[in-house]
Amino acid sequence: MSIDNPKQSSGQEKQSFFVRNVWLSPVFYLYFLSVLIALGMLYINRENMVNRNSIPPDIKIDSSYYAPIREAPPVQAPAQKITVDNLLTPTKAELAHGESIFKMDCAPCHGLDGKGDGPAAASLNPKPRDYHATTGWVNGRLLSDMFKTVSDGIPGSAMVSFAGALSVNDRLDVIDYIRANFGNFPKDTPEQLEALNKKYHLEEVGEKSSAPAQLTLSVAMKQIEEGAIPRAKTVEQAMTYISSHMNDEGAQLFDSVTLNEQRALTMLASSGFWSKSEQNFVAVVTSDAAQNGFDPKVAQLSQQGWQTLYSYLKSIFLTTSIAS
Repeated sequence: MSIDNPKQSSGQEKQSFFVRNVWLSPVFYLYFLSVLIALGMLYINRENMVNRNSIPPDIKIDSSYYAPIREAPPVQAPAQKITVDNLLTPTKAELAHGESIFKMDCAPCHGLDGKGDGPAAASLNPKPRDYHATTGWVNGRLLSDMFKTVSDGIPGSAMVSFAGALSVNDRLDVIDYIRANFGNFPKDTPEQLEALNKKYHLEEVGEKSSAPAQLTLSVAMKQIEEGAIPRAKTVEQAMTYISSHMNDEGAQLFDSVTLNEQRALTMLASSGFWSKSEQNFVAVVTSDAAQNGFDPKVAQLSQQGWQTLYSYLKSIFLTTSIAS
């Protein structure tokens, strides 16, 4: 006769209940399967993240769509021959080129807005041209008239000839910029343009294109070196002369209106434009004075002060060029 253990019977009943209602329940397996799927997706996603961050994709590019950059031909702006027909039709590139020339060579006297109120205008007599005005033009307001002014200059004024400093293309581009931005200008007739063409041989000397000429690096470096060596020598001789003659009125005046004498002399030695006239000298010195080594207060010099400073520096450079 066996007597069942109540605790053992109770345990067997609980185990039987767990097996029937948990292990054998479809809900349990669905839950378990869902957990496995979720863990698998998480693992795959992490693997993809690792691959994207560490392994570059192996992308095959069809050769018919692949062209190495080194094989592509350089893009060049097509040159446009100067003709009577295209003189009055400047391109955007030509106007942009003309703007850069205007800001560098014209704005010091004529002002950025072309009103004749540049930083050098106060000391000039007669005053620089106000491009917005329609009267008082010496040569006239036609393109052909303005080209004559830029090319030949105006005697008795600060407007000198730019034929030696600017190419035909440069002169045409800066005139186009002025005409496009500073008022309504009259248009030339075909006969007037043809006369301009014949007088200055435009079709023979250039192409109407603002594309800059390009030099190889070696040629450019050689030109810079060849120009820099004698210029540095000239500046050194000029500084030596000035420092040894500080009792001179010109030396004392130069010292009082400069922030950096070497920079000022280097700027002047870089171009002979200023030495052509006192008006040119005033325009060059007062244009971005501090950047060029001069004290901005130099613009306050009297007419006699400008004459003294101009004569002194011109004689200095004449002396150093002879000594060289």
